[in-house]
Amino acid sequence: MNYKLISIDLAKTVFQVAAFNGDNSIAFNRKVSRPALLDTLRQCSPTMVVMESCYSANYWGRAIQQLGHDVHLIPTRMVKAMLVGNKNDANDAVAIGETAGRPKVSLLRPKTVEQQDIQSLLRIRERLVDNRTANCNQLRGFLAEYGVIVAKTRRQLMMAIPLILENADNALSTTARSFIQRLYEFQLVLDEQIEQVVLEIQSLAKAMPIYPLLLTLPGVGPVVAATILASINDISDFKNGRQLAAWLGLTPSQYSSGNTNRLGKITKRGNQTLRRLLIHGARTVLAWCDKKDDPLSLWLQQLKQRSHICKVTVALANKLARMVWAVMSRQQAFDIQKVCKVSALAA
Repeated sequence: MNYKLISIDLAKTVFQVAAFNGDNSIAFNRKVSRPALLDTLRQCSPTMVVMESCYSANYWGRAIQQLGHDVHLIPTRMVKAMLVGNKNDANDAVAIGETAGRPKVSLLRPKTVEQQDIQSLLRIRERLVDNRTANCNQLRGFLAEYGVIVAKTRRQLMMAIPLILENADNALSTTARSFIQRLYEFQLVLDEQIEQVVLEIQSLAKAMPIYPLLLTLPGVGPVVAATILASINDISDFKNGRQLAAWLGLTPSQYSSGNTNRLGKITKRGNQTLRRLLIHGARTVLAWCDKKDDPLSLWLQQLKQRSHICKVTVALANKLARMVWAVMSRQQAFDIQKVCKVSALAA
């Protein structure tokens, strides 16, 4: 059976599958059980299959790709805007198909197994880091309740705790020393687990040829490079660097009406984790730019003179996103001499 498009509303056990003919009419729109989904699609000639980028979408995307179909994922917020009628599976499946036909909708490829592995480990690392931060804060709070104040950094806290526990002159009770010791040991365990996860992430990322090229970018370290690989399914989905920056929410929002054209704050759409890491990387580059004379540093020095440091940071994060696109699309290492033209520096 030949169809122009097939849309699937994913679920745990029962899926809704809608097929569209060449004239955009609906050929069928029916429920399909989980075991029967692949059999249903196997009976259809290879065509475009679209799903929301949600729970289990990457798994089903890879499975359907093996049947010869061209699979794309659509952001959920775009599908919601196309929903007509009440919220149910049948209307959702139709909305997904109609959204895919819109000219400016961003369609993404499913993640590979390697990308899924890296992303899962990154999520585990993020949770462990949150737990470590919470444990540090709890340690500081408990110590402060007994009149013991420790310096701000985590390293200084970990160095101070053994000395605090050995100091018999402070106000810590026997019980307090016991649970402070347990929290300290838990902190060491978290540090070790985070280090192990980072090593696993690096091991998986190193198997990808683009990984060492990403490390040549300023402000991009092993974790940021791995996050880029896990977040960007296929760089060919973006025609240029600006599209990637816009996908990450690093471009200004726009309000235009008639002769009025206003640019506001950044949109903050897309991958929040990658956007945050690029901004952190931009802060690192800005911290050292005054001591360098390369084109990028000279551009940043001029930008800092006429704009607030926060605006400069986001502007650099935007430029980093464009650099990421250039490195990944051209399969070339970053060349800092090409990042800013001389004419731009003289402006």
